[in-house]
Amino acid sequence: MKMLSMPTEPRQAALAGAGIASPRNAGETMRNPLAGTAVNSPVISFSRVEFSNLVGASRVSMLAGSVFGDWHLTTGVESLNYDEIQGYTEDGLTADGLSYTAGTMAAQLGIARTFNSMSAGLTARYASQNIEDYHESGILFDGGVKYNLLKNFAFGAVFNNFGWIFSETKEVAPLSVQAGITANCALPLGFVGALSADIYRRNDSAEEFRTGLEIMFKELFSLRLGYPISGEENDALNAGLAIKLSFIEVEYAYQNRTALGANHIFGVSLYF
Repeated sequence: MKMLSMPTEPRQAALAGAGIASPRNAGETMRNPLAGTAVNSPVISFSRVEFSNLVGASRVSMLAGSVFGDWHLTTGVESLNYDEIQGYTEDGLTADGLSYTAGTMAAQLGIARTFNSMSAGLTARYASQNIEDYHESGILFDGGVKYNLLKNFAFGAVFNNFGWIFSETKEVAPLSVQAGITANCALPLGFVGALSADIYRRNDSAEEFRTGLEIMFKELFSLRLGYPISGEENDALNAGLAIKLSFIEVEYAYQNRTALGANHIFGVSLYF
């Protein structure tokens, strides 16, 4: 279930997971409960991750959001499905016809609200994982708060996957915490820049310092770069872009991590 802690939406992936204090797309609610405050009108967001051949899997998600009074509500589903996996005998040898399948799915509900300069969000998630005939499930929660200082700075902190895993063997949820700051500034020719710096830690991995830079033009176009720094040799440049025209926004991200190789993330959001 570590998939539930990965930055799998285009903007998050392009920024190397940074920008927790400055969500801009409803789809980010799949990992950032504060992103619910970005929902200002009915929206449906789709995303797809094409993993490298090192992984042999694909991940898809759909999230819908709307506003009801002062509350921003979201609901989403996602799934990760692996290609057929070659099985091995007890001697470590392959055998014809010996293979198995694996996959993870999750469904979530989220609520968020803005209180003047402060925002808060909470998400509840049910997750299920199958590896051949082995099954486990979990009930997990994400939560976070952020604070806008003046017009140019935002501070945010979130936790992800706090909860319980139900399985035949002892399993631990991929609990993580992240805190960061985003600074915005006006650039020439109507462009706006946003620089984010975040600290991230998961219960089974080393601390990671995430940095991201986003250059935007009147919310019509965004160019994104991100770089993570950790002690696990996962450091690699990530990049992406987004184009928004009227009621539709199209996003793409290139995510490169040592353990997973180069992944491609595509996203589409429809506004109503």
